Amino acid sequence: MELTGVHVPLITQFDDAGQVDTHAIAEFVEIMLANGVEGIVAAGTTGEAYALTLEERELVISTIHKQVAGRVPVLAGVGGMSTNEALTQSKLAKRLSVDGLMVAAPAYVLPTSDELAIHVKTVIDAAGLPAVLYDYPARTGVHFDEATLDALADHKLVVGIKEASGDLDRIPMLSSRYAGRIQIVCGADVDSVTFFAAGVTCWIGGMANALPKAHAGLMNPETRDAAYAAVLPLLDHIESGRYIAKTKALMGILGAPSKTVRGPLQAIDESGVAVLRDLVTQAGEWAPSLV
Repeated sequence: MELTGVHVPLITQFDDAGQVDTHAIAEFVEIMLANGVEGIVAAGTTGEAYALTLEERELVISTIHKQVAGRVPVLAGVGGMSTNEALTQSKLAKRLSVDGLMVAAPAYVLPTSDELAIHVKTVIDAAGLPAVLYDYPARTGVHFDEATLDALADHKLVVGIKEASGDLDRIPMLSSRYAGRIQIVCGADVDSVTFFAAGVTCWIGGMANALPKAHAGLMNPETRDAAYAAVLPLLDHIESGRYIAKTKALMGILGAPSKTVRGPLQAIDESGVAVLRDLVTQAGEWAPSLV
């Protein structure tokens, strides 16, 4: 699996009663495809997968996969706090015939490097699908460190790593130590340009739900500087906290209403929406309507 272009970890649409809204999800898939995204992650962090029951996870993934209908790759997020839970999720992805997995470390557990490598191998072998590792220690508590990656780099199903650690020194380390073995995927917003300057050609970015044009512009060397200057205040603001709620509020401003979030998250209030509106105005052409 070659990882290129902007992939969006799709938000999960909930109706006013807080239930999964499959019609809205299918509609939003079409909006994202019309805006040029080149891949979709179903049931990832931005999709509030941690707040979904297994039945809801199946509903979300199957709705996205059916609507995409092979037009772009669909990866299914795999998380959980135990190997058994992650196995259940990976086997579900296999049954739904998605194109691959995005596998995070089990949160809260703090496995050793060896334990994490064994966990990942067990989970991806059960699905038999290409896997992108998801390095996000701020949420999981552990890195995919060099010892773990050394044990996984030559596994036939490990194709890449979404690097969301915030440690930019890992980019040259990953580029040199795992060249030709693990593709690097940008997992940053404000720091995304550092990845692209280093030759990274794929971005799995949550804010692409609202800003697909800006994401494509940031990846293109010819428009990178202009796009970055325009949307940096917006990226900074959303990354500063309440990421999912702010992203959903921003989508609403740009014509794709998606206010409802699952507890403990709460929707952004009117004063917060006003701040986002001002930042959208500053971003100009790089934050156009989604529809």
